[in-house]
Amino acid sequence: MAQKVTVQLVDDLDDSPIAAGDGRTVEFAFDGSSYEIDLSNDNVDKFRDAISDYIAAARKTAGRRTGSTGKSPSGPKRGNSEELGKIREWAKENGYEVSSRGRISTQVQEAYAAAH
Repeated sequence: MAQKVTVQLVDDLDDSPIAAGDGRTVEFAFDGSSYEIDLSNDNVDKFRDAISDYIAAARKTAGRRTGSTGKSPSGPKRGNSEELGKIREWAKENGYEVSSRGRISTQVQEAYAAAH
């Protein structure tokens, strides 16, 4: 017997379902802390509108230097909602415990990358 696991991505703000290929993970920083949130396209637009006046009045800062060696980072990259859904589905099929929302552990992302 075959099993089919369906992963439903959910908007972190209003818990509405996000269709495959819609929405995105938004990264932002405030008061020295970095954040990320998965949002539907509508809520991405609302977020952008809400902070647009502050961004227009602000000045950009240079990224922090971390003593880079010129190599690309070895850790997993943040993916879009569709890619994260594929990782979650693969992880569940392969015995990993992953939640339906939030961050996916580096261990799971690296295992997924090694398998693909």
